[in-house]
Amino acid sequence: MAVPPRVSADLVNQVVSQAGLPGWQAGDIGASARLSDGRLVWVFGDTVRAAGVSPRLVANSMLLSSGTCLSQLVAPTGGPVIPDAFDGSVRWPMSVAVLPPTPDLAAKGVTDAVVVLCARTRRGGQGGVFDYEFRGTSAAVFTVRAGGTPQLEEVVELTPDSDDVTQVNWGAAASVQGDWYYVYGTRLTGDPGVFGRELLVSRVPIAAPADRSRWEFWDGTGWQSDPARAAVVLPAAGGVSQTLSVDPVGDEWVAVSKRDGDLGDFVYSWTAPSPVGPWTPRRGIAAPAGYDTGQLTYAPLAHPEISLQSGQLLVSISRNTTDSAQLLADPEVGRPVFAEIPRP
Repeated sequence: MAVPPRVSADLVNQVVSQAGLPGWQAGDIGASARLSDGRLVWVFGDTVRAAGVSPRLVANSMLLSSGTCLSQLVAPTGGPVIPDAFDGSVRWPMSVAVLPPTPDLAAKGVTDAVVVLCARTRRGGQGGVFDYEFRGTSAAVFTVRAGGTPQLEEVVELTPDSDDVTQVNWGAAASVQGDWYYVYGTRLTGDPGVFGRELLVSRVPIAAPADRSRWEFWDGTGWQSDPARAAVVLPAAGGVSQTLSVDPVGDEWVAVSKRDGDLGDFVYSWTAPSPVGPWTPRRGIAAPAGYDTGQLTYAPLAHPEISLQSGQLLVSISRNTTDSAQLLADPEVGRPVFAEIPRP
């Protein structure tokens, strides 16, 4: 009988480096969640595909993993697995969570509902890595049967289009605990010299995520229904990136991000006794932003559903380059790198 490999960040990096999937040569974000059949689902933002696959770049992709085996989801159109919006805006995944199916879907053999919260994003005309504008949040819902392929059921616009650069980016992180689906939002303040983002929290019963009347927002003392009254649970000064992870880990909640936004040079973790805080920061590993070199690192995320032999917490760090020609010629520069940080 074969002995299963001992799971470590080095092993995960080896699997990623050997990925030879035509529909996935590189991609950022890489949020993950575990399906009820034991497989992992991974969602990525801008994705480079192999030469000869058209289009070469799509706004999002999805992988499934079982042990060290990877497979890719192929959209019927050959494009992104979550289609672009009608106005040409793209949908960049920020977070993914696995919820139980509704009773009618369960009766049809569906075992999981995979909810991918996306940043509805308008690309600028310059084509640079920073040339984009957040417009709002979309939710893409996939259904999965045991051992089956995720099927896109619907895409719902959770928030309307807005040009306000200080709007809350709801969906920046999401997690399930008990009967609740927690959805986090991040917000720029526009304050001079402040590059981090505020963190806010909402929740909805896992049985009714599509029912907007059931959504609640933490106002600092309790849960209530008005999103305008949502309180800041982490301030922008020393705050988080646009996209982060927040998960229940053991008896605590753990947020992972760069501190002071993606201009920061270190991965931080924050721990709290509840999903709303209070949060205690801890500096982790170095991850230089790379704006001076053109080799970018950003958006660290935790993957607590993957247990490591070391007992540490697995994190991924997105990578990219400001040289688009380099990215197409050598997609590995745009693959996430995995590391280990202390587990609370």
